[in-house]
Amino acid sequence: MPKYIATYDLLETYPDPHEEFLEQATARGWRLWILSGHNEWYRLPNTTLDGDFDSRDAAVTALKNTRAATESKLGRSVVMEKWIVADRSGATFDSDVHQPAK
Repeated sequence: MPKYIATYDLLETYPDPHEEFLEQATARGWRLWILSGHNEWYRLPNTTLDGDFDSRDAAVTALKNTRAATESKLGRSVVMEKWIVADRSGATFDSDVHQPAK
């Protein structure tokens, strides 16, 4: 299954919707960690997600649905000011936070 990476900016509001956004993203197939080729999980930067989806369109839909579900759960507007979803085949990455895969 193709792998995608997404990054986004949420409009700053009080209270901050980001924690709920991450919960909704995880429920829709996105991860906060990325698995390396040597079987270790690396924590992604804030506002970056990784996921396996059938197509780029499916990944975009999952990201947009994350925003809508966050808005619904919080009962107020949640604005995703910017976003990008890209195929991450052949990606290179590093993180100061990592752990062995189980």
